[in-house]
Amino acid sequence: MQLPTRILLFLATALASAPMGHAQAGGPTTAPAPIALEPVRVTADLWESPLERIPASVSVYDETALEAGAVRHFGDLVDQVPNLTWSGGTSRPRYLQIRGIGENSQYEGETPDSTVRFLVDDLDFTGLGTLGSTFDVDQVEVLRGPQAGAFGANAAGGVVRLVTKAPTPYWSGRLEGMLGEDGLRSAGFALGGPLLARAPRQLMARLAVQQHVSDGFRRNLTLDRDTNARDELTARLRLAFNPDGAWQWEAALLYSDVDNGFDEFALDNNGRFTFSDQPGRDEQESRAASLRGTYRGFASLLLSSVTSASWVDSVYSYDDDWTAASYQGFSDLRRDRTGFSQELRLDSALTRGALGWIDRWTLGAYFSRVDESSAYTNVDPGNIRGLRTNYDSANAALFGQVAHEFTARTRVIVGLRAEWIEMEGDGLRTRYRASRDAFDPEVGFAPDFSDTILGGKLTLEHDLSDRHLAFASVTRGYKGGGINVDARINPPEDPLVYATEYLWNYELGLRGNWLDQRLRAEVTAFYLERRESQVRDSAGFGGSYRFFTDNAGASTVSGLEASGAFALTPDWSVHGTVGLMDSWLDPFTAASGDPGGGRRLANTPPYGYTLGTRYRNDAGLFGQVELVGRARQYDSNNHDEPRRAFNVLNASVGYAWGDWSLTVWGRNLLDRTYDKRVFFFGNEDPDYVTTRYEARADPRQIGVTASYRF
Repeated sequence: MQLPTRILLFLATALASAPMGHAQAGGPTTAPAPIALEPVRVTADLWESPLERIPASVSVYDETALEAGAVRHFGDLVDQVPNLTWSGGTSRPRYLQIRGIGENSQYEGETPDSTVRFLVDDLDFTGLGTLGSTFDVDQVEVLRGPQAGAFGANAAGGVVRLVTKAPTPYWSGRLEGMLGEDGLRSAGFALGGPLLARAPRQLMARLAVQQHVSDGFRRNLTLDRDTNARDELTARLRLAFNPDGAWQWEAALLYSDVDNGFDEFALDNNGRFTFSDQPGRDEQESRAASLRGTYRGFASLLLSSVTSASWVDSVYSYDDDWTAASYQGFSDLRRDRTGFSQELRLDSALTRGALGWIDRWTLGAYFSRVDESSAYTNVDPGNIRGLRTNYDSANAALFGQVAHEFTARTRVIVGLRAEWIEMEGDGLRTRYRASRDAFDPEVGFAPDFSDTILGGKLTLEHDLSDRHLAFASVTRGYKGGGINVDARINPPEDPLVYATEYLWNYELGLRGNWLDQRLRAEVTAFYLERRESQVRDSAGFGGSYRFFTDNAGASTVSGLEASGAFALTPDWSVHGTVGLMDSWLDPFTAASGDPGGGRRLANTPPYGYTLGTRYRNDAGLFGQVELVGRARQYDSNNHDEPRRAFNVLNASVGYAWGDWSLTVWGRNLLDRTYDKRVFFFGNEDPDYVTTRYEARADPRQIGVTASYRF
C-alpha cells in the first residue's frame, strides 16, 4: 500500500493551484483579516461548552500540545490522559478503558459492543481506534465517566473525540514531512478554503491526506525481515455549506487503509526479536461519511440532524506458537462491520428563560445499527478449525436535558435517556481432521437479547466567582447486556447471554484560574459503583481457546483526576496531570467455573502522572520536556500478572520562522522497558506450562519534523 511521494506532491500542487485560480478570477489577492482566537470548547458533551465552564472531568489537548509532544497518533497520547488506559495485542491502541471500564480485546467470537466511545468528528469508530492519526487535528477531547445522556450504552466509561480542522472562508494549508528511527517516514498535506470566491462562507472545504510508514520496532530473525512494520494512509474531507441564513450543513468523508504487520510476541520475552515462521497481520480498511444539518429559522428553537455511516473491513492474524520450532498453528480472523446512526435534536435557542422555569432544554431521538460478520480459521498440520459469526444490533433512544438557574451563580442540570437495545447473532463451528479426511459435525448457536434501559444525570453548578466553577453530579450509566456467539463455548456451562451492567457515578469538581490567569487548574474526585460488572473470560491453551463475556458481582472504583498549568513567564510554563484510582472487584465464580475477583479491577493503576515544562519565545525558539509515569496494573480480571510500573521521558526542541518550523523530538528518551500487554497461559510444548508473556511498549525513538503552513 505504499503511496509514492510524487503522488502526494502532485495532489498538493493540483489542489494548491485551485484557490489561486479563484483569487485571480475575483480580483487582486488580499491577505485575510486577522482572526481572533476563541476559547477552547468541548464538543463531545451533549451541550458544547467552553472548557472552563464544563461541569465534568475532561482533558483537552489542542494543536499546540499535540505538536509539542510529537503526538502523531492517539496512541502516542493515551498514557498522558488521567485514568485512561489501553490494552496492547494490536499494532495500534484500539481497546481503551476509562476508570477501569472498557474492553481489552475483540478476539474471534467476541462481539463489538464497547464501553468507551471513539469518535472522529461525527464518525463513530468505537473499538476501531487503529485509524487515530492526529495529523491536521484541532484538538483531542477525553470525557471521563458515564455519558448516559449524550451517548448511552456505548459510553459507560467515557468518550474520546478527535476534532479535525474545519473548513474556513479563507485559504490555508500545511505540508509536513517526518523522518525518524525505526525507519519512520511520514508525509502529509492539508488544504482548505472557500469554493465560491464571491461568497466565501457559502461553500467551504478542507482536505487532509497523510502517509505513515515505519518498521514496527521488531525484527523477525526466522524470516530476516520487519514483519511488524506499519503502513498507514489516512484521508479526510470536510465540507461546509451555508445556503442561506437558516440552514447550515457540514459533511465529512473519511478513508483509511491500515496495512500493518502484527508480530510482537516471543517465548523468551526478549522484546526486540521475534521468531515466527507465519507472522500475522493487523489490517483495517475504513470508509465513513457523516452529514450534520442545523436549522435556525425558528424563533425559539434549533433543529439539528446528524447522520453517519461506516464500513470497515479488517484482518487480524498471528502465529499461534510464535516460533518455527513448536506445535505450528496459524490464526486468521476477518471481519466486515457496517454501522449507521441517526440523531434528531430540538434545542432551545435561548440559554436563559427559554421555557418558564426551564432556562435551557434539549429533546432528541437516536437510532443506530451495527452489523458485523466474521470468518475465523485456525490451521495446524492435522486440523482446519473454523468459526463463522454474525452479529446484528439495534439501539433506539429518547433523551432530554434541562437546566434551571436558581440564582445568577447557581444552576441545576437534569438529563434523562431511555434506550431500547436488541441484538441477535449466530455462530457456527467447523473442524476438518486431516487424519480422517473428514469434517466433524457442525455446532451452532443463535442467541438473542433485548432490554430497555433508563439512565440519567443530575448536576449542580455554582460559580464561586467569575473565574471559578464548582460542581457536583450523580450519574446513572449503563452498558447493555449482550450475546456470546463463539460456537466453541459449552452452554449451559458457558453463558449464551449476559445481563446489563448498571453504574452509579458520583463526582465533585472544581475548575478555574488564579493569579491573574497565570494558573489554570481543575480537579475532580469520583466514586463509581458497578453492578452486574461485565467481564471478558476465556478458556483453553496454546492455539485453542474459547471466548465469552459474563457478569461478575459488584465492583467499585474511587479516585481523583487533576490537571494544571502555570505561566512562570510569558515564554515559559509548567504543566502537569495526575490520576489516582482505588478499585475492588468482589470475588465471583464465572459460569464456566473459573474463579475471579477478590482484588483490584483490571486497568486501574493506583496512580498516573504527567509533569512537563514548555518554552516558546518571540524569536521562534520552542521546546518541551515531559515525564510520564504509571503504576503497575492488572491486564485482565482472570489472571494476576500485572504490567510493570514505568516512567518515560519525552522531549522536543524546534525553531519557527515565517511559515516554516523544524522540530527535533524524542520519545522514551531513557529507553525504559515496560509492557503494553501481559498474557498468562501455556504456549510452549510439550507441557504448556502456564507462563507470563509480554508485549513491550515502544522503545526510544528520535526523529525530526519539518512543517510549512500557508
